[in-house]
Amino acid sequence: SSCTADAATSFLRAARSGNLDKALDHIKNGIDINTANQNGLNGLHLASKEGHVKMVLELLHSGIVLETTTKKGNTALHIAALAGQEKVVAELVNYGANVNAQSQKGFSPLYMAAQENHIEVVKFLLENGANQSLPTEDGFTPLAVALQQGHENVVALLINHGTKGKVRLPALHIAARNDDTRTAAVLLQNDPNPDVLSKTGFTPLHIAAHYENLSVAQLLLNRGANVNFTPKNGITPLHIASRRGNVIMVRLLLDRGAQIDAKTKDELTPLHCAARNGHVRIIEILLDQGAPIQAKTKNGLSPIHMAAQGDHMDCVRQLLQYNAEIDDITLDHLTPLHVAAHCGHHRMAKVLLDKGAKANARALNGFTPLHIACKKNHMRSMDLLLKHSANPDSATTAGHTPLHIAAREGHVHTIRILLDGAAQQTKMTKVV
Repeated sequence: SSCTADAATSFLRAARSGNLDKALDHIKNGIDINTANQNGLNGLHLASKEGHVKMVLELLHSGIVLETTTKKGNTALHIAALAGQEKVVAELVNYGANVNAQSQKGFSPLYMAAQENHIEVVKFLLENGANQSLPTEDGFTPLAVALQQGHENVVALLINHGTKGKVRLPALHIAARNDDTRTAAVLLQNDPNPDVLSKTGFTPLHIAAHYENLSVAQLLLNRGANVNFTPKNGITPLHIASRRGNVIMVRLLLDRGAQIDAKTKDELTPLHCAARNGHVRIIEILLDQGAPIQAKTKNGLSPIHMAAQGDHMDCVRQLLQYNAEIDDITLDHLTPLHVAAHCGHHRMAKVLLDKGAKANARALNGFTPLHIACKKNHMRSMDLLLKHSANPDSATTAGHTPLHIAAREGHVHTIRILLDGAAQQTKMTKVV
């Protein structure tokens, strides 16, 4: 066995030094091609490290196992990437090596190349499907390590990869999007301003709120990010978090002093955002913290209008429980029931009617919910309204009854339902 041990050592030495003839002799003589030294490095690992392309190819053709790992969990691709052996990296990847293999500590080949500033290897791996958001067990991504080492070109390559023609985000925004706290921390060491602006005027905290990335959000707030930073459009991080519906994020922002009644350019409050998107738990949190329940947008929509528009019945019930005005009106005097009728949300209309909404509420132009349902041809809403004593003969300011409107739109079925509902078809329209 000392003879085979000697042969193994001699074979590994040949692989390391790139002595092709000697290695091929050993292979012909039946050496175990996958033999490895005490650290688990085999011929492929050693040849890859030294950049012996021909040796690597011969070993692969002779059947050496491509993905064998060393004691540290490194594949041949890890070792080639760490050593900056571009040609070997290319051959291994073309041969089918896993570009996203992770060693025991979580290092990927891309991470190793980024750490060592091997720019060509980084480029090649990115072009061949390397995932740059795989963190090490310490939470470092390739971007974080490149930043920490000050490898500017690698940093630029990682940030710009896959953004051809797209609006490029500042690095801190990218870290916020990827929930990459290590990168964010390194960036904030270099430039302590947490409120960097993207081209669209959003801060990294806005981005973290949108992607629901709590750890980065906390880091940014701890480093002094302005919780109420308001771009030209008036959208604060709390608006975004309320729209997304992440309870913990909303609580975090409120705890750090987010303004609960902040208004966007269209005068939406965070409560409007939560109601429009159907987030009952967020509505509850905001109302418990004193959010104004009757806040109006530019067009006079309250949160209850928005919930009705989105067909979010739980939210409407919740708002009513907190005493929202059921027949609240917009600038055009539309009630939530008008909105439900317009959208054809008949189950929502039923909830509102059962809770006492006025079936015959008149908008500024004299339209009732029934007029709207007839105009839009929403049969089930119409049916429901008639059952809840909506007046089929009510006339708009221009003197039109629901029947006139249905006739004008040519909705035959609607006309039939109205006639069955005993609409007085004899009513003459005012002379226009």
